[in-house]
Amino acid sequence: MKHAKTLIIGGISALTVGATAHIQADDTLRIGVIGPTTGVFSFFGEQQRMGVELAQEELAERLEALNIEVEFYDSQGDAETTVDRLRAMESRDDVDLVVGPVLGGTGLAGLEWAKGSGMPTVISYSAPEDITMRDRAENVVRAGWTGAQPMFAFGEYVAEELGHQRIIAVGQDYSFPYNQLGGFLKGFCAAGGESVERIWHPTGTSDYSSILATLPDGDAVLYNGAGSDGLAFFQQYHDFGIDARMPLLGGSNFFAVGDLPEMGEQAIGGLSALQYAEGLESDTFLAFRDAFWDMHGDDVMPLAPAEHGYVAFKMAVNAFESANGGDRDAVIAALRETEMPDAPRGPFHLDEYGNPVQNIYINEVQEVDGRLVNVPIKTYENVSQFGPFDAETYLAGEPDSRDFPPGDCSDPYYD
Repeated sequence: MKHAKTLIIGGISALTVGATAHIQADDTLRIGVIGPTTGVFSFFGEQQRMGVELAQEELAERLEALNIEVEFYDSQGDAETTVDRLRAMESRDDVDLVVGPVLGGTGLAGLEWAKGSGMPTVISYSAPEDITMRDRAENVVRAGWTGAQPMFAFGEYVAEELGHQRIIAVGQDYSFPYNQLGGFLKGFCAAGGESVERIWHPTGTSDYSSILATLPDGDAVLYNGAGSDGLAFFQQYHDFGIDARMPLLGGSNFFAVGDLPEMGEQAIGGLSALQYAEGLESDTFLAFRDAFWDMHGDDVMPLAPAEHGYVAFKMAVNAFESANGGDRDAVIAALRETEMPDAPRGPFHLDEYGNPVQNIYINEVQEVDGRLVNVPIKTYENVSQFGPFDAETYLAGEPDSRDFPPGDCSDPYYD
Protein backbone atom coordinates (compact mmCIF):
# COMPACT_ATOMS: atom_id res chain seq x y z
CA MET A 1 0.00 0.00 0.00
CA LYS A 2 1.23 3.45 -0.88
CA HIS A 3 1.54 5.88 2.00
CA ALA A 4 2.44 9.45 2.81
CA LYS A 5 6.16 10.13 2.67
CA THR A 6 8.82 12.75 2.13
CA LEU A 7 9.65 13.14 -1.52
CA ILE A 8 12.05 15.38 -3.36
CA ILE A 9 11.77 15.42 -7.13
CA GLY A 10 14.67 16.04 -9.48
CA GLY A 11 18.29 16.62 -8.62
CA ILE A 12 17.96 17.45 -4.94
CA SER A 13 18.95 14.96 -2.25
CA ALA A 14 15.93 13.34 -0.65
CA LEU A 15 17.75 13.39 2.66
CA THR A 16 18.79 17.01 2.79
CA VAL A 17 15.53 18.81 2.15
CA GLY A 18 12.48 17.86 4.09
CA ALA A 19 10.26 20.86 3.69
CA THR A 20 8.71 19.67 0.44
CA ALA A 21 6.90 16.70 1.91
CA HIS A 22 3.56 15.98 0.38
CA ILE A 23 1.11 13.17 -0.05
CA GLN A 24 1.80 10.94 -3.04
CA ALA A 25 -0.82 9.72 -5.44
CA ASP A 26 -1.12 5.92 -5.44
CA ASP A 27 -0.42 5.64 -9.16
CA THR A 28 2.88 7.51 -8.99
CA LEU A 29 5.92 5.52 -10.14
CA ARG A 30 9.13 6.35 -8.33
CA ILE A 31 12.73 5.80 -9.37
CA GLY A 32 15.39 6.04 -6.68
CA VAL A 33 18.89 6.91 -7.94
CA ILE A 34 21.74 6.08 -5.57
CA GLY A 35 25.42 6.92 -5.76
CA PRO A 36 28.09 8.78 -3.79
CA THR A 37 27.54 12.54 -4.02
CA THR A 38 29.69 13.28 -0.98
CA GLY A 39 32.99 11.78 0.14
CA VAL A 40 36.14 10.75 -1.72
CA PHE A 41 34.22 8.91 -4.47
CA SER A 42 31.72 11.70 -5.10
CA PHE A 43 33.07 12.29 -8.61
CA PHE A 44 31.53 9.01 -9.77
CA GLY A 45 28.18 9.72 -8.15
CA GLU A 46 28.09 13.25 -9.52
CA GLN A 47 28.76 11.96 -13.03
CA GLN A 48 25.88 9.49 -12.64
CA ARG A 49 23.60 12.24 -11.32
CA MET A 50 24.40 14.52 -14.26
CA GLY A 51 23.71 11.72 -16.73
CA VAL A 52 20.36 10.93 -15.10
CA GLU A 53 19.38 14.61 -15.09
CA LEU A 54 20.05 14.80 -18.81
CA ALA A 55 17.87 11.73 -19.41
CA GLN A 56 15.12 13.29 -17.26
CA GLU A 57 15.16 16.40 -19.43
CA GLU A 58 15.04 14.43 -22.67
CA LEU A 59 12.23 12.16 -21.41
CA ALA A 60 10.21 14.86 -19.68
CA GLU A 61 7.01 14.26 -21.66
CA ARG A 62 7.17 10.49 -21.11
CA LEU A 63 7.86 10.95 -17.39
CA GLU A 64 4.79 13.14 -17.10
CA ALA A 65 2.65 10.71 -19.08
CA LEU A 66 3.77 7.78 -16.93
CA ASN A 67 3.58 9.83 -13.71
CA ILE A 68 7.20 9.03 -12.85
CA GLU A 69 9.04 10.89 -10.11
CA VAL A 70 12.74 10.69 -9.30
CA GLU A 71 14.65 10.87 -6.04
CA PHE A 72 18.42 11.02 -5.52
CA TYR A 73 20.12 9.35 -2.56
CA ASP A 74 23.69 9.80 -1.36
CA SER A 75 25.42 6.48 -0.65
CA GLN A 76 28.54 8.30 0.59
CA GLY A 77 30.47 5.51 -1.10
CA ASP A 78 29.80 3.28 1.91
CA ALA A 79 28.20 -0.17 1.77
CA GLU A 80 26.32 0.13 5.08
CA THR A 81 24.97 3.56 4.18
CA THR A 82 23.93 2.23 0.78
CA VAL A 83 21.83 -0.50 2.37
CA ASP A 84 20.28 1.99 4.81
CA ARG A 85 19.27 4.22 1.90
CA LEU A 86 17.89 1.28 -0.08
CA ARG A 87 15.79 0.16 2.87
CA ALA A 88 14.44 3.71 3.19
CA MET A 89 13.57 3.77 -0.49
CA GLU A 90 11.36 0.72 -0.10
CA SER A 91 9.89 1.09 3.38
CA ARG A 92 9.57 4.88 3.62
CA ASP A 93 9.56 6.32 0.13
CA ASP A 94 7.65 3.75 -1.93
CA VAL A 95 10.33 3.61 -4.61
CA ASP A 96 9.41 1.23 -7.44
CA LEU A 97 12.81 0.84 -9.13
CA VAL A 98 16.44 1.57 -8.22
CA VAL A 99 19.14 2.98 -10.50
CA GLY A 100 22.65 2.47 -9.07
CA PRO A 101 24.82 1.92 -7.07
CA VAL A 102 28.05 3.08 -8.69
CA LEU A 103 31.05 1.62 -6.83
CA GLY A 104 32.19 -1.99 -6.52
CA GLY A 105 31.55 -2.52 -2.81
CA THR A 106 28.27 -0.64 -2.80
CA GLY A 107 27.16 -2.56 -5.87
CA LEU A 108 27.68 -5.88 -4.11
CA ALA A 109 25.88 -4.56 -1.01
CA GLY A 110 23.03 -3.37 -3.20
CA LEU A 111 22.83 -6.75 -4.89
CA GLU A 112 22.46 -8.57 -1.57
CA TRP A 113 19.73 -6.16 -0.49
CA ALA A 114 17.94 -6.47 -3.84
CA LYS A 115 17.92 -10.27 -3.56
CA GLY A 116 15.93 -10.02 -0.35
CA SER A 117 13.75 -7.16 -1.48
CA GLY A 118 12.87 -8.20 -5.03
CA MET A 119 13.17 -4.55 -6.08
CA PRO A 120 13.80 -4.07 -9.83
CA THR A 121 17.34 -2.69 -9.95
CA VAL A 122 19.48 -1.33 -12.78
CA ILE A 123 23.08 -1.16 -11.60
CA SER A 124 24.79 1.58 -13.53
CA TYR A 125 28.61 1.66 -13.18
CA SER A 126 29.47 -0.87 -10.45
CA ALA A 127 31.61 -3.56 -12.10
CA PRO A 128 32.06 -6.72 -9.92
CA GLU A 129 31.38 -9.53 -12.36
CA ASP A 130 29.48 -11.76 -9.97
CA ILE A 131 26.63 -9.23 -9.86
CA THR A 132 25.59 -10.69 -13.20
CA MET A 133 27.33 -14.05 -12.89
CA ARG A 134 27.68 -16.37 -9.89
CA ASP A 135 25.54 -14.25 -7.52
CA ARG A 136 23.07 -12.93 -10.08
CA ALA A 137 19.45 -12.20 -9.20
CA GLU A 138 16.48 -12.16 -11.55
CA ASN A 139 15.48 -8.64 -10.49
CA VAL A 140 18.95 -7.10 -11.00
CA VAL A 141 20.36 -6.09 -14.38
CA ARG A 142 23.28 -3.91 -15.31
CA ALA A 143 23.71 -0.94 -17.67
CA GLY A 144 27.50 -0.88 -17.54
CA TRP A 145 30.22 -3.51 -17.47
CA THR A 146 32.30 -6.03 -15.61
CA GLY A 147 35.94 -5.37 -14.76
CA ALA A 148 37.18 -8.12 -17.06
CA GLN A 149 34.91 -7.29 -20.01
CA PRO A 150 37.06 -4.65 -21.75
CA MET A 151 40.30 -6.40 -20.82
CA PHE A 152 39.61 -9.57 -22.82
CA ALA A 153 39.89 -7.45 -25.95
CA PHE A 154 42.86 -5.48 -24.64
CA GLY A 155 44.83 -8.66 -23.95
CA GLU A 156 44.06 -9.89 -27.45
CA TYR A 157 45.07 -6.53 -28.93
CA VAL A 158 48.34 -6.37 -27.02
CA ALA A 159 49.37 -9.86 -28.16
CA GLU A 160 48.10 -9.77 -31.74
CA GLU A 161 48.40 -6.14 -32.78
CA LEU A 162 51.33 -4.94 -30.67
CA GLY A 163 53.16 -8.27 -30.71
CA HIS A 164 54.03 -8.15 -27.01
CA GLN A 165 54.68 -11.57 -25.49
CA ARG A 166 55.86 -10.83 -21.93
CA ILE A 167 53.99 -8.29 -19.79
CA ILE A 168 54.85 -6.93 -16.35
CA ALA A 169 51.62 -6.03 -14.56
CA VAL A 170 51.84 -3.61 -11.63
CA GLY A 171 48.56 -2.98 -9.87
CA GLN A 172 46.54 -2.00 -6.84
CA ASP A 173 45.95 -4.94 -4.52
CA TYR A 174 42.18 -5.42 -4.43
CA SER A 175 39.36 -7.16 -6.27
CA PHE A 176 38.70 -4.81 -9.21
CA PRO A 177 42.30 -4.93 -10.53
CA TYR A 178 42.25 -8.71 -10.00
CA ASN A 179 39.24 -8.96 -12.31
CA GLN A 180 40.76 -6.55 -14.84
CA LEU A 181 43.97 -8.57 -14.99
CA GLY A 182 42.00 -11.82 -15.17
CA GLY A 183 40.25 -10.61 -18.30
CA PHE A 184 43.53 -9.37 -19.78
CA LEU A 185 45.27 -12.68 -19.16
CA LYS A 186 42.49 -14.74 -20.69
CA GLY A 187 42.50 -12.63 -23.86
CA PHE A 188 46.30 -12.30 -23.97
CA CYS A 189 47.05 -16.00 -23.57
CA ALA A 190 44.33 -17.03 -26.04
CA ALA A 191 45.93 -14.70 -28.60
CA GLY A 192 49.42 -16.18 -28.26
CA GLY A 193 50.95 -14.22 -25.38
CA GLU A 194 53.60 -15.97 -23.25
CA SER A 195 53.45 -14.60 -19.70
CA VAL A 196 52.27 -11.88 -17.33
CA GLU A 197 54.24 -11.26 -14.14
CA ARG A 198 52.18 -9.73 -11.34
CA ILE A 199 53.38 -7.09 -8.87
CA TRP A 200 50.71 -5.89 -6.43
CA HIS A 201 51.00 -2.86 -4.18
CA PRO A 202 48.72 -1.53 -1.40
CA THR A 203 46.23 1.17 -2.34
CA GLY A 204 47.47 4.58 -1.23
CA THR A 205 51.03 3.95 -2.41
CA SER A 206 52.88 7.12 -3.38
CA ASP A 207 56.51 5.92 -3.59
CA TYR A 208 57.22 3.28 -6.27
CA SER A 209 61.01 3.51 -6.18
CA SER A 210 61.48 0.01 -4.75
CA ILE A 211 59.20 -1.49 -7.42
CA LEU A 212 60.67 0.49 -10.30
CA ALA A 213 64.29 -0.14 -9.27
CA THR A 214 63.76 -3.90 -9.43
CA LEU A 215 61.24 -4.06 -12.28
CA PRO A 216 61.77 -7.23 -14.37
CA ASP A 217 62.29 -6.95 -18.11
CA GLY A 218 59.34 -7.50 -20.39
CA ASP A 219 57.92 -6.24 -23.64
CA ALA A 220 55.65 -3.73 -21.87
CA VAL A 221 54.33 -2.74 -18.45
CA LEU A 222 50.61 -2.72 -17.69
CA TYR A 223 49.61 -0.44 -14.81
CA ASN A 224 46.45 -1.96 -13.39
CA GLY A 225 44.94 0.75 -11.24
CA ALA A 226 43.95 4.40 -11.23
CA GLY A 227 43.55 7.58 -9.22
CA SER A 228 46.36 9.13 -7.19
CA ASP A 229 48.22 5.81 -7.11
CA GLY A 230 48.17 5.68 -10.89
CA LEU A 231 49.28 9.27 -11.24
CA ALA A 232 52.24 8.74 -8.93
CA PHE A 233 53.22 5.55 -10.78
CA PHE A 234 52.95 7.31 -14.16
CA GLN A 235 55.14 10.20 -13.09
CA GLN A 236 57.80 8.03 -11.41
CA TYR A 237 57.81 5.56 -14.32
CA HIS A 238 58.90 8.42 -16.55
CA ASP A 239 61.26 9.90 -13.94
CA PHE A 240 63.08 6.55 -13.84
CA GLY A 241 63.27 6.57 -17.65
CA ILE A 242 61.66 3.15 -17.94
CA ASP A 243 59.36 4.41 -20.69
CA ALA A 244 62.42 4.45 -22.97
CA ARG A 245 62.74 0.67 -22.83
CA MET A 246 59.21 -0.57 -22.06
CA PRO A 247 55.96 1.14 -23.15
CA LEU A 248 53.38 1.76 -20.43
CA LEU A 249 49.88 0.37 -20.99
CA GLY A 250 46.87 1.15 -18.80
CA GLY A 251 44.00 -0.59 -17.07
CA SER A 252 40.58 0.74 -18.04
CA ASN A 253 40.66 3.72 -15.66
CA PHE A 254 44.38 4.54 -15.79
CA PHE A 255 44.21 7.19 -18.51
CA ALA A 256 41.07 8.76 -17.04
CA VAL A 257 40.31 12.15 -18.55
CA GLY A 258 40.38 13.77 -15.11
CA ASP A 259 43.99 12.66 -14.65
CA LEU A 260 45.27 13.41 -18.15
CA PRO A 261 45.99 17.13 -17.54
CA GLU A 262 48.38 16.13 -14.73
CA MET A 263 49.97 13.42 -16.89
CA GLY A 264 50.48 15.97 -19.65
CA GLU A 265 51.89 15.33 -23.11
CA GLN A 266 53.75 12.24 -21.91
CA ALA A 267 50.37 10.50 -21.82
CA ILE A 268 49.79 10.99 -25.57
CA GLY A 269 49.78 7.60 -27.25
CA GLY A 270 48.81 5.80 -24.02
CA LEU A 271 46.65 2.75 -24.68
CA SER A 272 43.80 1.25 -22.66
CA ALA A 273 40.40 -0.36 -23.27
CA LEU A 274 36.86 0.44 -22.20
CA GLN A 275 33.26 0.19 -23.45
CA TYR A 276 33.27 3.98 -23.67
CA ALA A 277 35.47 6.71 -25.14
CA GLU A 278 35.22 10.47 -24.94
CA GLY A 279 36.63 10.64 -28.47
CA LEU A 280 33.79 8.75 -30.14
CA GLU A 281 32.50 10.53 -33.24
CA SER A 282 29.19 8.76 -33.80
CA ASP A 283 26.11 10.95 -34.20
CA THR A 284 24.53 9.47 -31.07
CA PHE A 285 27.61 10.13 -28.95
CA LEU A 286 28.10 13.69 -30.23
CA ALA A 287 24.42 14.48 -29.58
CA PHE A 288 24.77 13.12 -26.04
CA ARG A 289 28.01 14.99 -25.37
CA ASP A 290 26.70 18.29 -26.74
CA ALA A 291 23.43 18.02 -24.77
CA PHE A 292 25.45 17.18 -21.63
CA TRP A 293 27.59 20.26 -22.17
CA ASP A 294 24.50 22.41 -22.77
CA MET A 295 23.10 21.28 -19.41
CA HIS A 296 26.23 21.05 -17.27
CA GLY A 297 28.85 23.20 -19.04
CA ASP A 298 31.64 22.19 -21.39
CA ASP A 299 34.28 22.22 -18.69
CA VAL A 300 32.88 18.85 -17.53
CA MET A 301 33.47 15.93 -19.88
CA PRO A 302 30.78 13.24 -19.70
CA LEU A 303 32.59 10.05 -18.73
CA ALA A 304 31.44 6.45 -18.51
CA PRO A 305 29.59 6.85 -15.15
CA ALA A 306 27.54 9.69 -16.68
CA GLU A 307 26.67 7.73 -19.81
CA HIS A 308 25.86 4.61 -17.79
CA GLY A 309 23.57 6.60 -15.47
CA TYR A 310 21.90 8.20 -18.50
CA VAL A 311 21.34 4.82 -20.13
CA ALA A 312 20.27 3.08 -16.90
CA PHE A 313 17.58 5.69 -16.37
CA LYS A 314 16.30 5.23 -19.93
CA MET A 315 16.22 1.47 -19.39
CA ALA A 316 14.07 2.05 -16.32
CA VAL A 317 11.60 4.33 -18.12
CA ASN A 318 11.39 1.95 -21.08
CA ALA A 319 10.61 -0.91 -18.70
CA PHE A 320 7.79 0.99 -16.96
CA GLU A 321 6.38 1.87 -20.37
CA SER A 322 6.56 -1.71 -21.64
CA ALA A 323 5.03 -3.00 -18.42
CA ASN A 324 2.28 -0.37 -18.61
CA GLY A 325 2.92 0.48 -14.96
CA GLY A 326 4.86 -0.66 -11.95
CA ASP A 327 4.01 -4.34 -11.65
CA ARG A 328 7.31 -5.81 -10.49
CA ASP A 329 7.25 -9.01 -12.48
CA ALA A 330 6.34 -7.16 -15.65
CA VAL A 331 8.99 -4.47 -15.08
CA ILE A 332 11.70 -7.07 -14.42
CA ALA A 333 10.71 -9.00 -17.52
CA ALA A 334 10.88 -5.81 -19.58
CA LEU A 335 14.30 -4.89 -18.16
CA ARG A 336 15.66 -8.28 -19.11
CA GLU A 337 14.55 -7.74 -22.71
CA THR A 338 16.51 -4.46 -22.94
CA GLU A 339 18.01 -3.51 -26.26
CA MET A 340 19.63 -0.09 -26.65
CA PRO A 341 20.48 0.39 -30.33
CA ASP A 342 21.17 4.11 -29.92
CA ALA A 343 23.15 4.29 -26.66
CA PRO A 344 25.84 7.00 -26.83
CA ARG A 345 28.60 4.43 -26.27
CA GLY A 346 27.26 2.27 -29.11
CA PRO A 347 24.51 -0.34 -29.44
CA PHE A 348 24.07 -3.05 -26.83
CA HIS A 349 21.63 -5.65 -25.59
CA LEU A 350 21.55 -7.63 -22.37
CA ASP A 351 22.67 -11.23 -22.23
CA GLU A 352 20.57 -13.82 -20.42
CA TYR A 353 22.42 -12.95 -17.20
CA GLY A 354 21.51 -9.25 -17.39
CA ASN A 355 24.81 -7.69 -18.51
CA PRO A 356 25.36 -5.65 -21.70
CA VAL A 357 26.85 -7.27 -24.80
CA GLN A 358 28.56 -4.27 -26.30
CA ASN A 359 31.43 -2.65 -28.16
CA ILE A 360 34.84 -2.53 -26.53
CA TYR A 361 37.15 0.22 -27.69
CA ILE A 362 40.93 0.19 -27.73
CA ASN A 363 41.57 3.79 -26.77
CA GLU A 364 44.59 5.97 -27.42
CA VAL A 365 45.25 9.23 -25.63
CA GLN A 366 45.23 12.03 -28.19
CA GLU A 367 44.95 15.79 -28.07
CA VAL A 368 41.66 16.89 -29.64
CA ASP A 369 40.62 20.54 -29.72
CA GLY A 370 43.09 21.34 -26.96
CA ARG A 371 41.92 18.51 -24.67
CA LEU A 372 43.62 15.20 -23.93
CA VAL A 373 40.98 12.52 -24.49
CA ASN A 374 40.71 8.80 -25.18
CA VAL A 375 40.08 8.22 -28.87
CA PRO A 376 39.01 4.77 -30.10
CA ILE A 377 41.47 3.29 -32.61
CA LYS A 378 39.94 -0.20 -32.81
CA THR A 379 36.52 -1.60 -31.97
CA TYR A 380 35.65 -5.12 -30.84
CA GLU A 381 31.93 -5.60 -31.40
CA ASN A 382 29.44 -7.60 -29.35
CA VAL A 383 31.76 -8.46 -26.47
CA SER A 384 29.99 -10.21 -23.61
CA GLN A 385 30.98 -10.37 -19.96
CA PHE A 386 32.41 -13.81 -20.76
CA GLY A 387 34.76 -12.49 -23.45
CA PRO A 388 35.75 -15.20 -25.95
CA PHE A 389 34.40 -17.98 -23.71
CA ASP A 390 30.95 -19.50 -23.49
CA ALA A 391 29.16 -18.81 -20.23
CA GLU A 392 29.18 -22.40 -18.99
CA THR A 393 32.95 -22.77 -19.46
CA TYR A 394 33.67 -19.41 -17.86
CA LEU A 395 31.50 -20.01 -14.81
CA ALA A 396 33.03 -23.46 -14.29
CA GLY A 397 36.36 -21.77 -13.53
CA GLU A 398 37.21 -20.12 -10.25
CA PRO A 399 36.71 -16.35 -9.91
CA ASP A 400 39.64 -14.05 -10.66
CA SER A 401 41.82 -13.43 -7.65
CA ARG A 402 45.24 -12.15 -6.65
CA ASP A 403 46.89 -15.25 -8.14
CA PHE A 404 44.30 -16.52 -10.61
CA PRO A 405 44.28 -17.06 -13.53
CA PRO A 406 47.86 -18.31 -13.97
CA GLY A 407 50.42 -15.84 -15.29
CA ASP A 408 52.12 -18.48 -17.46
CA CYS A 409 50.21 -18.89 -20.72
CA SER A 410 51.57 -22.43 -21.10
CA ASP A 411 49.64 -23.48 -17.99
CA PRO A 412 47.11 -26.29 -18.69
CA TYR A 413 44.34 -23.87 -17.61
CA TYR A 414 44.66 -22.21 -21.01
CA ASP A 415 44.45 -25.46 -23.02
